[in-house]
Amino acid sequence: MRFLGRRERRRGGALPVVTAAVCSAAVALGAYGLVSRVGGQERPPEVERAGPAGMGTREGEFTLFEPTWTTAHIYQKGINVPEYDTGLVVSYIGPAGRNPGEHDDWVGIYEQGRLDTSHRKDWDWVCPNEHERCKSFGSAIVPAGNDGLESGKTYTVAYWLDRASESSGTPAVTIDYVVPW
Repeated sequence: MRFLGRRERRRGGALPVVTAAVCSAAVALGAYGLVSRVGGQERPPEVERAGPAGMGTREGEFTLFEPTWTTAHIYQKGINVPEYDTGLVVSYIGPAGRNPGEHDDWVGIYEQGRLDTSHRKDWDWVCPNEHERCKSFGSAIVPAGNDGLESGKTYTVAYWLDRASESSGTPAVTIDYVVPW
């Protein structure tokens, strides 16, 4: 009888893991389907916002999904005090086959609508490590700046291509993020 009890407990412990794996697979298949649909068209339709799926803004062949706050410690580039920060997880989809690491794509967080260096909170490369593993879709973790993001304030997240800067071009896509606390 004890043996059956242990097996039942193991199954009960496996249920959340199996559920998470199935949900992750569904999200991955949905993203793959979206990438293959977008890649097959010459110019996808412009979308301001999609509803319940959580999709953010799409411009041309680039899409940003609603950013998510992370409390994980992000080790900053350069010398910063503190040496780590919290920030945003920014999920993106680009043209099929594009490797953001090889193109030096990066994501910046700005005060709402003010896309210039003096109003940038912080930034990071879309794929800072292992460029050969970068894909045309994924998530970048962007620090929120040493002073963080202010409660209830709206910020603009911008995806920049080919090492472009605020003074040398416009971002491929932007999305607004409202700090939820």
